[in-house]
Amino acid sequence: MMIRFVLGRVLLAGFLLIVVISASFALVSLIPGDPALAVLGEFATPEQVATLNAQLGLDQPFHVQWWNYLTSALSGDLGTSYFSGTPVTEEILVRLVPSLLLVIPGILLAVVLGTAIGALSAYRRGGRVDRVLSGYTSATLALPEFALALIVIYVFFQILRIAPPPLGMLSPLDPIPPAVTGSVLIDAALAGSWETIGSAIARAVLPIITLGIFFSAFFARVVRTGLTAALLSPQVEFARACGLSEWMVFRYAMGDIRRTLLTFLVILSGAALSGAVILETVFSWPGIGTWALTGILQVDIPVIQGFVLIIATTLLFAYVAVDIVIACTDPRVRSQVTAGGNKRADSPKPASSEPVINDAIAG
Repeated sequence: MMIRFVLGRVLLAGFLLIVVISASFALVSLIPGDPALAVLGEFATPEQVATLNAQLGLDQPFHVQWWNYLTSALSGDLGTSYFSGTPVTEEILVRLVPSLLLVIPGILLAVVLGTAIGALSAYRRGGRVDRVLSGYTSATLALPEFALALIVIYVFFQILRIAPPPLGMLSPLDPIPPAVTGSVLIDAALAGSWETIGSAIARAVLPIITLGIFFSAFFARVVRTGLTAALLSPQVEFARACGLSEWMVFRYAMGDIRRTLLTFLVILSGAALSGAVILETVFSWPGIGTWALTGILQVDIPVIQGFVLIIATTLLFAYVAVDIVIACTDPRVRSQVTAGGNKRADSPKPASSEPVINDAIAG
């Protein structure tokens, strides 16, 4: 039954992938503006615009364009940028590595910091510590991401002088490795240019700190809401009555909300990756967010479709992976899966993560 469950989720992901590709194509096609006119300029003649539309295949019926894009996307071909002439897949691979250099450590920092704040607030709920930490999360949530980035730059670069200037991933004096893949970080690793990699990592510290602080507030709210309910649950009270240490009680309570935390972790990761354009703009970081923003301003349809598709596909398969992990690790879900999905009336229902997340965000 577990194998059938996993195969069912994989097949569902494949079907939803086709839906995502079709939806992204349809939504991007509704963007106002003529791509051919954006490429040629406002002084282009109608004949030139018609010729370029024919070359790009934009003069074909909508269903023909959709089918061509769907078959190409499923084969890994996302088209070619109207302005750079580079395949979109190559540009995504080049831009995605710098973005992941910020997103992955930033989300890890947010999880660690948010878990610590949320757990401490839940254990000291109603007290002075809880009020101080709740004030911190409320202030962080109310602060725009770009404003927090400017504060971090001012403190660590302007006052403390312990961070490099926020002027991109590399300085003009850093050695540029020979181009192999197009990604500076990958090419530097292949060439063994550790000086270049070290410079990029040093310049990534400030945006990572900004990302970690900003999203730690969201994670802290979810941890506090879920952990407060878990600490008051009968199983945790029974564990305390049995004389278990407070650390073991904390582990049991965190295990009770692991489904909520995993789900919200995927939500945060998707929000960080898709919303990286703000941080990348402030720190002049050549990531996928600034690449997508440039494509939007230029009405570069293949770039916009490629960005929407890569973000949606990443989230889709991340949700499927989390669903499988929860089914394998949560005894409540695993018992339902192995039983063929038939819920008994007297069996305990797994706690849904949606009320906890909604209460945490609204709180």
